[in-house]
Amino acid sequence: MKLPLRLAGVAEHIIRNEPMADIGSDHALLPCYLVAEGICPWAICGELGDGPFCRTRQAVDDAGLSHLIQVRQGNGLEILAPNEVATVVLAGMGGNNIIEILRRSITRTMSYRRLVLQPMNALPEVRLMASTLGWEIEKETVIKDGDYYVNLVLNPHRGTPYILSRRELRWGPRLLDSCGTLEVMDYFKYHLKKYHQIAAGIPSDSSPRSLKQKQAWNEIIKELEEMLRWR
Repeated sequence: MKLPLRLAGVAEHIIRNEPMADIGSDHALLPCYLVAEGICPWAICGELGDGPFCRTRQAVDDAGLSHLIQVRQGNGLEILAPNEVATVVLAGMGGNNIIEILRRSITRTMSYRRLVLQPMNALPEVRLMASTLGWEIEKETVIKDGDYYVNLVLNPHRGTPYILSRRELRWGPRLLDSCGTLEVMDYFKYHLKKYHQIAAGIPSDSSPRSLKQKQAWNEIIKELEEMLRWR
């Protein structure tokens, strides 16, 4: 069984030989792979809507894994008991949605050993949540699968809240630590090119609001250029 690169990057961070849960499972691709390959002994898929729930259950049945993968319908982590699994995955959804799910029951969230998150947006907000709650960002990785995806691996056991700089919130403290690697360099170069294109599309005779936004883009461009030059 082969996973899309986006999900293969998530699979690398799962605690081996322990059960896992995938919230918003998207046809159960990740749990089916992890169980079929013997990486996890069993798994739980969580879906909220009737349609996704039925499709995920059918996918598990078609894979012949219904005896090892439970498909549950409910809202976020409410489908899980505390300590029921070692790893919880929330991938392919908006960052603010991830924050809402994790904050809905802090005690329940903190009972799991590892959170593997792949927000589609709002990465700074997810990092801010982790630092505010004292959850260690153990690892961050970048996967290119058409677009770029960032995986965050969190240890959700309450520690001392800590402060991340604006640069760390925007780009990730662990990604900044590994800025010299090819994958991370390419990720930063991609964003540098993107922000250059955005800023260039705002003419000098634009409204004050647009010019203020252009100034913000130019500040990010300068920051990225400094990061790449420093490395």
